[in-house]
Amino acid sequence: MRVFLSGATGFVGSHIVECLVDAGHQPICMVRKTSNTALLKSLGVETVVGSLTDLDLERVAETLAEVDAVVHVAGVIKVRDTDDFYRMNGDASGELARLAHAANPNLKRFIYMSSVSAQGPSAGDAPRALDEAPAPVSHYGRSKLAGEVAVLEFADRMPVTIFRPPPVYGPRDYEMLAAFKMAKYGLAAVYGDGSGLLSLIYVEDLAGAVLSALEVEHPSAAVFTIDDGAVHTWESLTRDFGLAMDKSPKHIRLPRTVFRVAGAISEEFGKLTRKATIFNRDKVTEMSQESWICGHEALSETLGWQPEWPIERGARHTAQWYLKNGWL
Repeated sequence: MRVFLSGATGFVGSHIVECLVDAGHQPICMVRKTSNTALLKSLGVETVVGSLTDLDLERVAETLAEVDAVVHVAGVIKVRDTDDFYRMNGDASGELARLAHAANPNLKRFIYMSSVSAQGPSAGDAPRALDEAPAPVSHYGRSKLAGEVAVLEFADRMPVTIFRPPPVYGPRDYEMLAAFKMAKYGLAAVYGDGSGLLSLIYVEDLAGAVLSALEVEHPSAAVFTIDDGAVHTWESLTRDFGLAMDKSPKHIRLPRTVFRVAGAISEEFGKLTRKATIFNRDKVTEMSQESWICGHEALSETLGWQPEWPIERGARHTAQWYLKNGWL
């Protein structure tokens, strides 16, 4: 199967590329002119130059006309201006879906990588029901939901699948690296009392689920959440990262007001330096929710997928990769 992939040089996208290649499929990866394509070259995959902000419509359309499926992973998790969230995660996703359908009316599947942020927080340790109306609490979450809505407009004309993953971790991930660095030195910063609940997914499990969505026939407009099958807390997460390096980190419990002030300062500093920052008021709003739990029951029932990487195994493998590659 020939699969057009956006975001292929990013953390999640690069693992999906590897998964597709291992399964005998042929990824065609949209990359920016400035992208680091060393990994893609080592895998021998085809690339086409383009981006969500400046689509080379003719070139991308020619490529889309010759593929069997599209996996849209590209997006932004930090911006200087919140309008960019909606432009990149919302409008551009709809434009790619429109372009894909116009260029290839016989497309077998269009997969959009959304986020648990799009559906909003849950209550207690039970997953938020997929038929419950989404209630995102951040600009990022609302922009990913806008992307879902834009892509699903084409669900009656081409098969569309939506994934809403929780935080993703694994080798080549920069966002979780800071937590591993602290754990290496026996420390762990915890939000509030550390009791907030969350789901997680190891990146290879997520890539495997995408592969299943490509290979297993299922209805259009399917929306799936995914997790590793466990309920985590902020405290248990940092403890597991420490144990992955044979450390027992000392938890530094930071009051929520500290995070709110730090988020505001980080956001204002980003505006002054004109640099996007992931830690801002929006992120603190998400962190302040009591529960971000999502299951994988629908995914298992529909596609037969099951998680294979519990946190103990995934965290240790991630830490080993960080150490081997000089990131820690």
